[in-house]
Amino acid sequence: MADQTTSMALRLDRQEIQALEGCPACFGPRPSNLADYPPRTRNKMVICFDANFQQRHHTKAGREYRPIDYPRIFIPQADFSKTQESIRAKEIEDSTPAQADRCTESHKAADDKRNESTWKGCDDTGLMGACCRHDAAIFMGNIYKSGEQRCFPVTMISELLTQCEGDRQIGILYDIGCSLDKYMAARDLLEEHRPRLSFGTSVFHAYVHNWICQLDYNPRLNEGWGLSDGEGLERLWSYLSPLVSPLRYATRNHRLAAIAHRLKYHNWKGKRDLPKWLKHKFNSALKRRHEADSVLTGLLEMCNPHVVTGVAYTKPFFEEQWKAQRTFQKQHTDAEADRRSKLVGYYKQEVVVELLRSRLRGPEIFLATEQEVLDLFASITEHSALLRRQLDELTGERGMRSVVDDEESKLLLLLWDAKADLFVQAVHHQAEMRPITDSKTIGARTGTRLKENVFKAQQARKPAVKKYIEAFNRRYVDFITKYPDQTLSDAADYPLTYDDFIWFPMDHRFWNDGLYYHSKAPWAIDVNVRAGITATLTLKRVQEEFELLAQELCRAIGWGVAYYKRMEDTARYLHGRLATMHLGDVPLVPDYIDAIPLHSVGSKSRYKLLSKELERRLVTHGTLMDEWSENISLLWGHCQPEGNRGSITQWNEMIQKIRRGERTVDPGAQVGVDEQLEATVLEIDVDDGEDVETVLISRVEEGNSEENNVPGSEQGASRGTDAVVA
Repeated sequence: MADQTTSMALRLDRQEIQALEGCPACFGPRPSNLADYPPRTRNKMVICFDANFQQRHHTKAGREYRPIDYPRIFIPQADFSKTQESIRAKEIEDSTPAQADRCTESHKAADDKRNESTWKGCDDTGLMGACCRHDAAIFMGNIYKSGEQRCFPVTMISELLTQCEGDRQIGILYDIGCSLDKYMAARDLLEEHRPRLSFGTSVFHAYVHNWICQLDYNPRLNEGWGLSDGEGLERLWSYLSPLVSPLRYATRNHRLAAIAHRLKYHNWKGKRDLPKWLKHKFNSALKRRHEADSVLTGLLEMCNPHVVTGVAYTKPFFEEQWKAQRTFQKQHTDAEADRRSKLVGYYKQEVVVELLRSRLRGPEIFLATEQEVLDLFASITEHSALLRRQLDELTGERGMRSVVDDEESKLLLLLWDAKADLFVQAVHHQAEMRPITDSKTIGARTGTRLKENVFKAQQARKPAVKKYIEAFNRRYVDFITKYPDQTLSDAADYPLTYDDFIWFPMDHRFWNDGLYYHSKAPWAIDVNVRAGITATLTLKRVQEEFELLAQELCRAIGWGVAYYKRMEDTARYLHGRLATMHLGDVPLVPDYIDAIPLHSVGSKSRYKLLSKELERRLVTHGTLMDEWSENISLLWGHCQPEGNRGSITQWNEMIQKIRRGERTVDPGAQVGVDEQLEATVLEIDVDDGEDVETVLISRVEEGNSEENNVPGSEQGASRGTDAVVA
């Protein structure tokens, strides 16, 4: 409760508390130069949501003699229930039909298809979380006897809106951000705030969604997201995983408290390392920019065969092709996707029947027994009947008879299906490699044992992946042999090998879903155009990343200065009150400090107690700011708009003051406070773990983790690589 008492003494509002205990880069003071940034990233905060159903609690584990006491980071269950009731009222009022899109149906948790058998014997069935793009935990929700219902993210969004500026743009990344956006729009939820809310799917999960959905919600394909991945909660769940087993049998209050304590330490570490995180992201963005620039520079020297003038490729040409691709593909509906799937099923069945018939015509049939021949006949009859039913179903649909008999469409769709199967393997590969990737991009710890498990999983999957690669290469040969004059965009990647496949990122041009739309436009058939589109999009996201980092750096610095000054001013005010008390002649009018609940502590002891605590926090905060200063200076000179680089004056003055060791409070005012401080009980008689030394926790964690050096994660940016923020 010391944090709450100090926050009351400092008169921190909800945003300032969130900056202190959550993320200063997201909730710090508003930058003064927002006009320097384009609307796509101006004043924007990115938050991600996710649920975890491993953090369950058994109903019979302990008896509850006390009501549930929710830690600050947990939103009370009553708030979720209230939101759920308002959603139901809206649905009744508007008669909103129950709609489930393709993305929702593929996400079992979102559609709440789990049943009681999934969490049999459990009361608390999981956690719903919200974190910022710096991986700081912002909110938690305890899921009680249900699945991932929409009331959880809606409540958290509503709560978030009360803890930031009224015009703050908020981007929300969620596994099913597409579904949540449509759900809220259909029911007019938070209607007055909709203009400043934008939705996307977390990067890794985005590739599970169909291509039409990705065009609207994949953060790599849409403006304003920078290089945010939306996967912070996946990393957070991994950090909380040691608590899964022991907390299933703890009391409910102890479970929530233990999770809150670990999250508090997680956020403290994140705040300590925030400038390092910003530098990692800055260096990563520089690397991405260099790679995309290299690709684009090579393409801009090549002749463009799609224009009559014979000039080279240009960036505007690639941008126009991307717009044309979006327009063309948005015209294709989910119904078309269903028809394509039916056609693929029909063509595959056709191949099976042909294989069975070839066995019947082959010489080995004369060596078969009578029963084997009868079984073969029965199998041919069964598959032929299924083929006939599929054909009748397809030809019954308008305009499908000509498509069924189109040999080119058939081979193209079979090639697309082989590529789709390969894509599933790519998603699994990227999922298994995420611990290694995180260690290189954000400096996450990866122990030797975890690395060994990752590589073992890769080796186990390798034979299956190779079969899918062989199937793709075979389908490619079938098509190109029959139609040698046709141009396919995958020509540059044929023959595909396993070594090439594992190095393809999820936004590689190979995964661009264009080959099955029968378009002859440059974006669909020219591998160079597709590479140019990917490079152009990457450069746009990198520029947005620089813009977001610049604003986050301003907010973090602004918070550091403002919080230091607030503590100084409050400590000076308390010292003045104490000095007046010592005179004894001037009566003191009770103020807000006297209203802070501290049980039976008298006014004088109260002022001494709070003054002592503020002095301690000033020293701690000063040490933190001094640790920040090196990376802050580096980043400030590289990723700030030219016109704003001089506004770091207050920061520099604070750092100089900290290093000079200037003190705000008279040391004489602290005499006799320590015993009073130890004896005072702050409102609650349960140890909430706030006094545990963070250094001790850090040592314990480091002692239990096996880690290797992370290559390249600490590589600094050189002075010649300034990121110019638009």
